[in-house]
Amino acid sequence: MKNLPWNAWLLATVQPFVLSVGALNVFLGGIIGASLHDSPAYATLPVTTLILGVSLNVFPAAKIQRLIGRKNAFIIAAIVSSLAAFFASWNIEQGHFWGFTLSTFILGTQLSYVGQYRFAAIESCQTPSQHPSVISLVLVGGIAAAWLGPELLNLGQMVAIFDSEYANAYVALGILEAVGACILAVAMKPLDVRETDSNSGPVRTIPQLFQQPILWLAIGSGLTAYAVMAFLMTATPLAMSEHGHDIQNAKWVIQSHVMAMYLPSLITPLIIKRIGLYKLITVGCVVFLGCIVVGLAGHSVHHYWWALVALGIGWNFLFIGGTSLLPQTYQPHERFKVQAVNDFSITTFQAAGSLGAGIVLFSQGWTWMLIASLFPIALLMLLNFSVKKV
Repeated sequence: MKNLPWNAWLLATVQPFVLSVGALNVFLGGIIGASLHDSPAYATLPVTTLILGVSLNVFPAAKIQRLIGRKNAFIIAAIVSSLAAFFASWNIEQGHFWGFTLSTFILGTQLSYVGQYRFAAIESCQTPSQHPSVISLVLVGGIAAAWLGPELLNLGQMVAIFDSEYANAYVALGILEAVGACILAVAMKPLDVRETDSNSGPVRTIPQLFQQPILWLAIGSGLTAYAVMAFLMTATPLAMSEHGHDIQNAKWVIQSHVMAMYLPSLITPLIIKRIGLYKLITVGCVVFLGCIVVGLAGHSVHHYWWALVALGIGWNFLFIGGTSLLPQTYQPHERFKVQAVNDFSITTFQAAGSLGAGIVLFSQGWTWMLIASLFPIALLMLLNFSVKKV
């Protein structure tokens, strides 16, 4: 680990400052939405718009990074996120549901740049053998964000500008994002992001790229990880509230879940060396199945906790597995195109999962949400088995 590039360590350090927006919005987005809108079906819309913002900005973000460099793009994104967080806090205080929803959408557009941190770390490597390690290192930075995001509900009271504790949480988020922008400006080394060089071959079209079965698996693994995770995670605080659990219990469950998403990154590279990427994806699917079994077993706080921890671990294995496979599918001059297609596909299904969470939860209930999650997991297992046999 000590031989990994500087930018990988730096980007891991910045993660708690710029990634807390995701954990905070997952924790409070549905609760705030329910408090600001009369219809419960709209409760999870602020979470969905965050993810839509990520999805719709994937291709523009790739273009901007190619034009002005990853470092400059990351700095500007953190600054915009800071302003959007302050805008969100004002809308919460004023009781403006649609203004808050717009704020989360803007936060999502900038979160799309954070999703590119792992590719920036990959491009800082000297050899492909370092890829799983730097991906894991960057994700490890999310451990602090897992605790810090929901904890902003309490830390926000230290900067109690507004009467609403929810509004103050987003004020604290705005401060964190500004600090992240400063760290990037001072410490990140610029990356060469030219898409072509003298040795570049022809750039394949997207249909040509998708003739590779391994690309289907790489994208499918990340897509399943995010879709199932968003579907169940977004609904969890609302489901817990329906079953009589208070907000502090929900905070603990969400914090534990997000930590479970990133903490396995400390050992995932070792697991990959031992069993390989294909088996790692299989293990991720099995852990997802364990989440569903535990969730179906009961509605106590501990049932939610164990289910969400398993959900986080499964996400980690599937996401790192898919991301590690992705560089095997493109040449350096094709990377922005393939990375953008990958992230757009993932975030589109993630948005569908979060939007469907509120609708299915209030119409069918938590049990049917868990049962519905079986289908994408089964499809990924079949895809993994078929590609491995090729």
